[in-house]
Amino acid sequence: MIKNRTLASSVFINQYFISANAGLSAFSLALGSFLSSLAFTAAAFFFGLCAFGKPFGALLLMYRGAGIGVSVALVYSCMGKNALLPLLVTILPKAVAFSISAILTVREVFRSSHIIFMYCIKGDTYTENTHSFRLYCIKFIVLILLSLIISAADGGLNYLYVNIIRQ
Repeated sequence: MIKNRTLASSVFINQYFISANAGLSAFSLALGSFLSSLAFTAAAFFFGLCAFGKPFGALLLMYRGAGIGVSVALVYSCMGKNALLPLLVTILPKAVAFSISAILTVREVFRSSHIIFMYCIKGDTYTENTHSFRLYCIKFIVLILLSLIISAADGGLNYLYVNIIRQ
């Protein structure tokens, strides 16, 4: 993918982890990151409502890690030794924050999918199923809000780096 930079530059592959170009506003940078994270969280939410959602949750986590890896590799291939500062300032903080968020998201997918699977196989009932679903929804709302905060901070940090530090 790195040899074919147009493929690696696709937002479906790098998931908006790559540093932004000059001229983009902080809002547009944050919006791109948030929409990518929202798509990830929405997919995880729906996989958590399936009895066989665990493998898909694990694939989502691997997809997130691949996006980070491709982004870092692409920046290194384009900038060489000069990539260290941009990586430390723009990609690393976002990658750490979104990785933690992704792990928390997939953990909820595993929990919910396991409860549904056990109900289908053994007929085990989880007490207060309606409270369980409400709690599941509340957790995902919190994860979406966390993604919004991370995206806003990332947009501001990228904007500062591209327009102030780099110039």
